[in-house]
Amino acid sequence: MDHEVFDKAELLSRLEGDEEILAEMIGIFLAECGPMVQHVSDAATSQDAGGLERSAHKLKGSLSIFGSRAAMQSAQILETMGHDGDLCSAAEVLARLREQIAALEKALSDLREPKCPKS
Repeated sequence: MDHEVFDKAELLSRLEGDEEILAEMIGIFLAECGPMVQHVSDAATSQDAGGLERSAHKLKGSLSIFGSRAAMQSAQILETMGHDGDLCSAAEVLARLREQIAALEKALSDLREPKCPKS
């Protein structure tokens, strides 16, 4: 399932195969993702177009580290909505983004878990 959410091989290639750095990056992302999504949500709820543009842009940058294309696309749509000042469908896009991020967080958490050999 990981390959559907993000490209581990591509990411490891960019990190020159350093799994330790990957684990650190995952930890940082998992710690910071929730607050970033909350900022996006708050901006959308309060109809703060500028805040939505900025917070979605920041989130998109974090998602790009892992090559999470679907989530990046949703964040880009929200960023554009903020830029254009048209937040009419922000709630639907935000709901889709939350699902995509939940899948990414699960895949990243699973990746960090030590694998026990099957007996």
